[in-house]
Amino acid sequence: MAEISMGEAVGAGFGIIRRRPLAVLAWGAMRTLFAAGMFSFMAPIYLNLFNRLAAQARTGLTPTPPDFATMAQMEAGGWLLGMLGGFLMIVIYCAVFRAVLHPDQNRFAYLRIGMAELFLAVLGVGFYIAFIIGIVVIAIPVGIIVAISAAAHSAAIGALIAVLVGLAAVVGVVWIILRLSVVGPMIVQDGKFHLAEAWALTRGHAGSLFLIALCMFVILMLIESVIGVVALAIGAGVLGQMAGGFSNLPAFFSRPPATILANLAPALVVAGLASIPISGTMMAIVAAPWARAFRDLAQPDVAATFS
Repeated sequence: MAEISMGEAVGAGFGIIRRRPLAVLAWGAMRTLFAAGMFSFMAPIYLNLFNRLAAQARTGLTPTPPDFATMAQMEAGGWLLGMLGGFLMIVIYCAVFRAVLHPDQNRFAYLRIGMAELFLAVLGVGFYIAFIIGIVVIAIPVGIIVAISAAAHSAAIGALIAVLVGLAAVVGVVWIILRLSVVGPMIVQDGKFHLAEAWALTRGHAGSLFLIALCMFVILMLIESVIGVVALAIGAGVLGQMAGGFSNLPAFFSRPPATILANLAPALVVAGLASIPISGTMMAIVAAPWARAFRDLAQPDVAATFS
Protein backbone atom coordinates (compact mmCIF):
# COMPACT_ATOMS: atom_id res chain seq x y z
CA MET A 1 0.00 0.00 0.00
CA ALA A 2 1.38 3.40 -1.01
CA GLU A 3 2.21 5.82 1.77
CA ILE A 4 2.40 9.59 1.85
CA SER A 5 5.77 11.13 2.67
CA MET A 6 4.74 13.79 5.19
CA GLY A 7 8.00 15.72 5.06
CA GLU A 8 8.12 15.78 1.26
CA ALA A 9 4.48 16.84 1.04
CA VAL A 10 4.78 19.68 3.54
CA GLY A 11 7.98 20.89 1.89
CA ALA A 12 6.70 20.63 -1.69
CA GLY A 13 5.69 24.27 -1.86
CA PHE A 14 9.05 25.46 -0.59
CA GLY A 15 10.71 23.32 -3.27
CA ILE A 16 8.73 25.08 -6.00
CA ILE A 17 9.66 28.48 -4.55
CA ARG A 18 13.33 27.51 -4.71
CA ARG A 19 13.24 25.97 -8.19
CA ARG A 20 10.71 28.22 -9.94
CA PRO A 21 10.82 31.68 -8.31
CA LEU A 22 9.67 33.45 -11.49
CA ALA A 23 6.57 31.26 -11.71
CA VAL A 24 5.79 32.02 -8.06
CA LEU A 25 6.12 35.75 -8.78
CA ALA A 26 3.80 35.36 -11.78
CA TRP A 27 1.15 33.71 -9.59
CA GLY A 28 1.43 36.48 -7.04
CA ALA A 29 1.29 39.15 -9.75
CA MET A 30 -1.94 37.69 -11.11
CA ARG A 31 -3.64 37.85 -7.73
CA THR A 32 -2.32 41.34 -7.05
CA LEU A 33 -3.43 42.66 -10.44
CA PHE A 34 -6.86 41.16 -9.96
CA ALA A 35 -7.14 42.75 -6.52
CA ALA A 36 -6.10 46.10 -8.01
CA GLY A 37 -8.67 45.74 -10.77
CA MET A 38 -11.37 44.82 -8.26
CA PHE A 39 -10.47 47.85 -6.16
CA SER A 40 -10.52 50.11 -9.22
CA PHE A 41 -13.96 48.80 -10.17
CA MET A 42 -15.59 49.01 -6.75
CA ALA A 43 -13.88 52.09 -5.31
CA PRO A 44 -15.78 54.68 -7.41
CA ILE A 45 -19.10 53.12 -6.40
CA TYR A 46 -18.29 53.28 -2.69
CA LEU A 47 -16.72 56.74 -2.99
CA ASN A 48 -19.89 58.11 -4.56
CA LEU A 49 -21.93 56.51 -1.81
CA PHE A 50 -19.71 57.92 0.96
CA ASN A 51 -19.67 61.37 -0.64
CA ARG A 52 -23.47 61.43 -0.84
CA LEU A 53 -23.86 60.36 2.77
CA ALA A 54 -21.28 62.94 3.88
CA ALA A 55 -23.07 65.68 1.93
CA GLN A 56 -26.37 64.76 3.55
CA ALA A 57 -24.75 64.82 6.98
CA ARG A 58 -23.23 68.28 6.36
CA THR A 59 -26.61 69.73 5.36
CA GLY A 60 -28.30 68.28 8.41
CA LEU A 61 -30.32 65.73 6.47
CA THR A 62 -30.82 62.21 7.75
CA PRO A 63 -28.56 59.91 5.67
CA THR A 64 -30.69 57.77 3.39
CA PRO A 65 -29.80 54.27 2.27
CA PRO A 66 -28.45 53.84 -1.26
CA ASP A 67 -31.01 53.60 -4.04
CA PHE A 68 -31.95 50.32 -5.67
CA ALA A 69 -29.77 50.93 -8.74
CA THR A 70 -26.68 51.51 -6.60
CA MET A 71 -27.41 48.44 -4.47
CA ALA A 72 -27.95 46.32 -7.57
CA GLN A 73 -24.69 47.57 -9.08
CA MET A 74 -22.78 46.79 -5.89
CA GLU A 75 -24.39 43.35 -5.58
CA ALA A 76 -23.85 42.41 -9.22
CA GLY A 77 -20.29 43.72 -9.16
CA GLY A 78 -19.53 41.76 -6.01
CA TRP A 79 -20.92 38.50 -7.45
CA LEU A 80 -19.13 38.92 -10.76
CA LEU A 81 -15.80 39.74 -9.14
CA GLY A 82 -16.25 36.88 -6.70
CA MET A 83 -16.76 34.38 -9.52
CA LEU A 84 -13.83 35.74 -11.51
CA GLY A 85 -11.64 35.68 -8.42
CA GLY A 86 -12.64 32.09 -7.69
CA PHE A 87 -11.80 30.99 -11.22
CA LEU A 88 -8.46 32.82 -11.04
CA MET A 89 -7.65 30.91 -7.86
CA ILE A 90 -8.46 27.64 -9.63
CA VAL A 91 -6.17 28.54 -12.53
CA ILE A 92 -3.31 29.30 -10.13
CA TYR A 93 -3.92 26.17 -8.06
CA CYS A 94 -3.78 24.10 -11.24
CA ALA A 95 -0.52 25.82 -12.15
CA VAL A 96 0.96 24.82 -8.79
CA PHE A 97 -0.27 21.23 -9.25
CA ARG A 98 1.26 21.22 -12.72
CA ALA A 99 4.60 22.46 -11.37
CA VAL A 100 4.71 19.38 -9.12
CA LEU A 101 3.32 16.78 -11.51
CA HIS A 102 4.64 18.08 -14.85
CA PRO A 103 7.68 20.24 -14.07
CA ASP A 104 8.66 20.24 -17.76
CA GLN A 105 5.45 22.07 -18.75
CA ASN A 106 6.78 25.38 -17.49
CA ARG A 107 5.63 27.67 -20.30
CA PHE A 108 3.65 30.70 -19.10
CA ALA A 109 4.52 29.88 -15.46
CA TYR A 110 2.51 26.62 -15.76
CA LEU A 111 -0.68 28.66 -16.25
CA ARG A 112 -3.35 27.24 -18.54
CA ILE A 113 -7.07 27.51 -19.16
CA GLY A 114 -8.11 24.05 -20.26
CA MET A 115 -10.31 21.14 -19.32
CA ALA A 116 -8.65 20.71 -15.93
CA GLU A 117 -9.47 24.27 -14.92
CA LEU A 118 -13.03 23.99 -16.27
CA PHE A 119 -13.62 20.67 -14.51
CA LEU A 120 -12.46 22.14 -11.20
CA ALA A 121 -14.60 25.24 -11.69
CA VAL A 122 -17.66 23.03 -12.19
CA LEU A 123 -16.69 20.98 -9.14
CA GLY A 124 -16.31 24.16 -7.10
CA VAL A 125 -19.82 25.31 -8.02
CA GLY A 126 -21.18 21.85 -7.29
CA PHE A 127 -19.50 21.68 -3.89
CA TYR A 128 -20.81 25.15 -3.03
CA ILE A 129 -24.39 24.18 -3.91
CA ALA A 130 -24.09 20.88 -2.03
CA PHE A 131 -22.71 22.73 1.01
CA ILE A 132 -25.65 25.16 1.06
CA ILE A 133 -28.15 22.32 0.66
CA GLY A 134 -26.41 20.37 3.44
CA ILE A 135 -26.63 23.34 5.80
CA VAL A 136 -30.36 23.69 5.12
CA VAL A 137 -30.98 19.93 5.53
CA ILE A 138 -29.14 19.90 8.86
CA ALA A 139 -30.47 23.24 10.14
CA ILE A 140 -34.17 22.41 9.73
CA PRO A 141 -34.33 19.34 12.03
CA VAL A 142 -31.88 20.89 14.50
CA GLY A 143 -34.01 24.04 14.63
CA ILE A 144 -37.12 21.94 15.25
CA ILE A 145 -35.39 20.03 18.07
CA VAL A 146 -34.13 23.24 19.67
CA ALA A 147 -37.59 24.82 19.43
CA ILE A 148 -39.25 21.76 21.00
CA SER A 149 -36.63 21.70 23.76
CA ALA A 150 -37.16 25.38 24.46
CA ALA A 151 -40.95 24.88 24.60
CA ALA A 152 -40.42 22.01 27.04
CA HIS A 153 -38.21 24.25 29.21
CA SER A 154 -35.12 22.21 28.26
CA ALA A 155 -33.20 24.90 26.40
CA ALA A 156 -29.86 23.58 27.68
CA ILE A 157 -30.53 20.18 26.14
CA GLY A 158 -31.52 21.79 22.85
CA ALA A 159 -28.37 23.92 22.84
CA LEU A 160 -26.24 20.85 23.59
CA ILE A 161 -27.83 18.95 20.73
CA ALA A 162 -27.23 21.88 18.37
CA VAL A 163 -23.56 22.09 19.41
CA LEU A 164 -23.02 18.33 18.99
CA VAL A 165 -24.69 18.30 15.59
CA GLY A 166 -22.63 21.33 14.56
CA LEU A 167 -19.39 19.65 15.61
CA ALA A 168 -20.38 16.44 13.83
CA ALA A 169 -21.14 18.43 10.69
CA VAL A 170 -17.75 20.17 10.82
CA VAL A 171 -15.97 16.84 11.26
CA GLY A 172 -17.95 15.38 8.37
CA VAL A 173 -17.16 18.28 6.06
CA VAL A 174 -13.45 18.13 6.94
CA TRP A 175 -13.40 14.37 6.32
CA ILE A 176 -15.06 14.76 2.92
CA ILE A 177 -12.63 17.53 1.96
CA LEU A 178 -9.67 15.38 2.95
CA ARG A 179 -10.97 12.40 0.99
CA LEU A 180 -11.32 14.62 -2.09
CA SER A 181 -8.17 16.66 -1.49
CA VAL A 182 -6.28 15.08 -4.39
CA VAL A 183 -9.05 15.50 -6.97
CA GLY A 184 -7.41 18.67 -8.33
CA PRO A 185 -4.00 17.08 -8.91
CA MET A 186 -5.63 13.99 -10.40
CA ILE A 187 -7.53 16.11 -12.92
CA VAL A 188 -4.44 18.16 -13.76
CA GLN A 189 -2.46 14.96 -14.23
CA ASP A 190 -4.32 13.99 -17.41
CA GLY A 191 -7.07 16.58 -17.93
CA LYS A 192 -9.85 14.09 -17.19
CA PHE A 193 -12.58 14.06 -14.56
CA HIS A 194 -11.62 11.98 -11.50
CA LEU A 195 -14.02 12.40 -8.59
CA ALA A 196 -14.74 8.78 -7.65
CA GLU A 197 -11.10 7.85 -8.27
CA ALA A 198 -9.90 10.54 -5.87
CA TRP A 199 -12.25 9.23 -3.19
CA ALA A 200 -10.95 5.70 -3.70
CA LEU A 201 -7.29 6.70 -3.80
CA THR A 202 -7.41 8.44 -0.40
CA ARG A 203 -9.11 5.54 1.39
CA GLY A 204 -7.16 4.83 4.58
CA HIS A 205 -5.09 8.04 4.27
CA ALA A 206 -7.41 10.62 5.85
CA GLY A 207 -5.20 10.76 8.96
CA SER A 208 -2.04 11.55 6.99
CA LEU A 209 -3.87 14.12 4.90
CA PHE A 210 -5.23 15.75 8.05
CA LEU A 211 -1.72 16.03 9.48
CA ILE A 212 -0.58 17.70 6.25
CA ALA A 213 -3.47 20.17 6.50
CA LEU A 214 -2.63 20.82 10.15
CA CYS A 215 1.01 21.50 9.30
CA MET A 216 -0.06 23.87 6.52
CA PHE A 217 -2.34 25.69 8.95
CA VAL A 218 0.44 26.16 11.50
CA ILE A 219 2.95 27.29 8.85
CA LEU A 220 0.50 29.79 7.36
CA MET A 221 -0.43 31.16 10.79
CA LEU A 222 3.24 31.71 11.60
CA ILE A 223 3.93 33.40 8.27
CA GLU A 224 0.82 35.58 8.50
CA SER A 225 1.64 36.56 12.08
CA VAL A 226 5.13 37.73 11.13
CA ILE A 227 3.87 39.55 8.04
CA GLY A 228 1.02 41.08 10.01
CA VAL A 229 3.32 42.46 12.70
CA VAL A 230 5.73 43.90 10.13
CA ALA A 231 2.89 45.37 8.03
CA LEU A 232 1.26 46.88 11.11
CA ALA A 233 4.50 48.51 12.23
CA ILE A 234 5.29 49.90 8.77
CA GLY A 235 1.70 50.98 8.14
CA ALA A 236 1.47 52.79 11.47
CA GLY A 237 4.72 54.60 10.75
CA VAL A 238 3.60 55.64 7.26
CA LEU A 239 0.22 56.88 8.50
CA GLY A 240 1.83 58.80 11.33
CA GLN A 241 4.23 60.47 8.92
CA MET A 242 1.48 61.37 6.44
CA ALA A 243 -0.70 62.82 9.16
CA GLY A 244 2.17 64.75 10.73
CA GLY A 245 2.00 62.76 13.95
CA PHE A 246 -0.32 60.19 15.50
CA SER A 247 -2.28 62.91 17.27
CA ASN A 248 -3.35 64.21 13.85
CA LEU A 249 -4.76 60.90 12.63
CA PRO A 250 -8.41 61.80 13.48
CA ALA A 251 -8.09 64.96 11.39
CA PHE A 252 -6.40 63.01 8.59
CA PHE A 253 -9.27 60.52 8.35
CA SER A 254 -11.90 63.26 8.59
CA ARG A 255 -10.98 64.38 5.08
CA PRO A 256 -13.10 63.35 2.08
CA PRO A 257 -12.55 59.69 1.13
CA ALA A 258 -11.19 60.63 -2.30
CA THR A 259 -8.55 62.88 -0.69
CA ILE A 260 -7.52 60.16 1.76
CA LEU A 261 -7.26 57.65 -1.08
CA ALA A 262 -5.12 60.03 -3.15
CA ASN A 263 -2.76 60.57 -0.19
CA LEU A 264 -2.48 56.85 0.43
CA ALA A 265 -1.99 55.93 -3.27
CA PRO A 266 1.85 55.72 -3.18
CA ALA A 267 1.77 53.57 -0.05
CA LEU A 268 -0.90 51.32 -1.59
CA VAL A 269 1.25 50.84 -4.71
CA VAL A 270 4.24 49.84 -2.58
CA ALA A 271 2.04 47.47 -0.54
CA GLY A 272 0.72 45.92 -3.76
CA LEU A 273 4.23 45.32 -5.08
CA ALA A 274 5.26 43.77 -1.75
CA SER A 275 2.23 41.49 -1.85
CA ILE A 276 3.31 39.86 -5.14
CA PRO A 277 6.02 37.54 -3.74
CA ILE A 278 4.04 37.01 -0.54
CA SER A 279 0.87 35.99 -2.37
CA GLY A 280 2.68 33.71 -4.80
CA THR A 281 4.60 32.07 -1.98
CA MET A 282 1.43 31.39 0.01
CA MET A 283 -0.26 29.82 -3.02
CA ALA A 284 2.69 27.49 -3.58
CA ILE A 285 2.86 26.48 0.08
CA VAL A 286 -0.88 25.77 0.26
CA ALA A 287 -1.42 23.92 -3.02
CA ALA A 288 1.76 21.93 -3.66
CA PRO A 289 1.40 19.44 -0.77
CA TRP A 290 -1.75 17.92 -2.26
CA ALA A 291 -0.08 17.33 -5.62
CA ARG A 292 2.87 15.70 -3.86
CA ALA A 293 0.47 13.56 -1.76
CA PHE A 294 -1.26 12.41 -4.94
CA ARG A 295 2.08 11.57 -6.54
CA ASP A 296 3.02 9.46 -3.52
CA LEU A 297 -0.31 7.63 -3.50
CA ALA A 298 -0.18 7.00 -7.25
CA GLN A 299 3.31 5.48 -7.19
CA PRO A 300 4.96 3.56 -8.68
CA ASP A 301 2.88 3.96 -11.83
CA VAL A 302 0.73 7.08 -11.98
CA ALA A 303 -1.08 5.84 -15.06
CA ALA A 304 -2.28 2.77 -13.13
CA THR A 305 -4.32 5.01 -10.91
CA PHE A 306 -6.73 5.75 -13.75
CA SER A 307 -7.00 2.24 -15.13
